[in-house]
Amino acid sequence: ERLAREGVLDSAGAQKRVRITKDGNYSGPNAFKICFPAGFRPNTSYLEQLERWQRMEFPSPYLNARRFELADPKARKRVVAVLHELLSLTMEKRMTSAQLDAFHSEYMLPHKLLLCLIKHHGIFYITNKGARSTVLLKEAYDGSNLIDKCPLLLYNDKFVALSGRREINSCNGKSLS
Repeated sequence: ERLAREGVLDSAGAQKRVRITKDGNYSGPNAFKICFPAGFRPNTSYLEQLERWQRMEFPSPYLNARRFELADPKARKRVVAVLHELLSLTMEKRMTSAQLDAFHSEYMLPHKLLLCLIKHHGIFYITNKGARSTVLLKEAYDGSNLIDKCPLLLYNDKFVALSGRREINSCNGKSLS
C-alpha cells in the first residue's frame, strides 16, 4: 500500500521503472532508506552497485535463518533486514553491541557484524563511546534527535525536565520549557 501511495506500483500492482537518486534512495519493495554522511559523495559505479543491491529481493527477516547460506548475497541483505527490523522495534531505535550479541546466534548474524554495519553506513550509524559501541537506525534520527518518540520516552523527558534539567523535543529540537 505504501508503494502504491508513493507511485512505485501502479493500480494493477505492477512495478514502475524507478531510478535511484544520488542520495542512494530507491523506492522499491526491497529497498532501505539511505542517509549518507554529510561529506560522502558516491561515484556512479557505487550508485549502480547500490541500485542493484536495493533492487535485490531477500527472504523475510522472520523466516528461520538456518536454511540460508551466509555467502549468498540475498542472505547478506537479509542480515541487514534483520538488523533494521530489530532496531525499528526498539523505543530508541538503537542498541548496544552487547545487546546485539544476544541475538547473534538466534538470527544467525555474521561473525563480522561490525563490518556489515560499516558497509551499510547509509542505513546504520555506529558510535563508539568508551569500551562499548552503539548502533543507531539512521532513518529514525534527525541529527541527534529521535524523530518519532514513543509516549513513554516523551513522559521520561517531561520527568527529567521536572527534575531541573532542560527538556528537548526531539521532533524539532526546540525547548518545551
